[in-house]
Amino acid sequence: MHDKSIPFEAAIKWIKKETRDTATYALKVKSRDIQKGYRFIPGQFNMLYVPGIGEAPVSISSAPSDQDLMHTVRVAGDVTTALSHLKAGDVIGMRGPFGRGWPFEETGGLDILIVAGGLGIAPLRSVVRHILRTKKMAGAHSRRMLFYGAKTPKDIIFRNEFPRYREVFEVLLTVDRADPEERWRGETGLVTKLFDRAALDSLRTIAFVCGPEVMMQTSVRELILRGVPEERIFLSLERNMNCGVGLCGHCFFGPKFVCRDGPVFRFSEIEGLMGIKEL
Repeated sequence: MHDKSIPFEAAIKWIKKETRDTATYALKVKSRDIQKGYRFIPGQFNMLYVPGIGEAPVSISSAPSDQDLMHTVRVAGDVTTALSHLKAGDVIGMRGPFGRGWPFEETGGLDILIVAGGLGIAPLRSVVRHILRTKKMAGAHSRRMLFYGAKTPKDIIFRNEFPRYREVFEVLLTVDRADPEERWRGETGLVTKLFDRAALDSLRTIAFVCGPEVMMQTSVRELILRGVPEERIFLSLERNMNCGVGLCGHCFFGPKFVCRDGPVFRFSEIEGLMGIKEL
């Protein structure tokens, strides 16, 4: 078992541009010993380190059984900007995996609803690809649904993968706005609008939600109004994670550490904490 507190080298195998400011990076751990022992659960994250710049937490967007270890990154600060200037063959540092992932052990026999907004689809892509590869995460008669919202059609991440997702999932997409020249034929409006398009069997639904905090709050509200139990609603939170093991205090969320106790939380665990400013 490798020491997660010590960075190890990872080479960039390939880079795929997803949108104007977002790209997926496939990484290969250089040490064979670490590579053999490296295991992760969908929903966990790694700390990616660009020498001379710093490190940032990035969710793993590949499935555990994928050949490549992928991270989908939006340019938003010094580290991600530096990462966007790298190319295939360059070497970065990596620590991890960290955190608590999505609770697959609780999905048996339930309908799985994935609700994603913007870049929030990255840690949920790991779930989708895992289900596509196994097709055993729910019972034979269970539904699998994916609701995804983006700002515009050009901001839809993993757009070319949705046809494959439809092999297993009922996929519904929406955008906040669409220009006439974009020829968008899907829904327009918030992702919560999609709840009206699918009749949920609330008593047998488990929901995985990730996106901007306001979007998650409204999605949770819709799920609860439709009768989905709070203990079967799971959210992935983003905070300024620094150490990854709950020592530095950068990612305090009330009494919780997002890096250690999350980033995936059961809603009933954090119900009173969401929406509090400066928390």
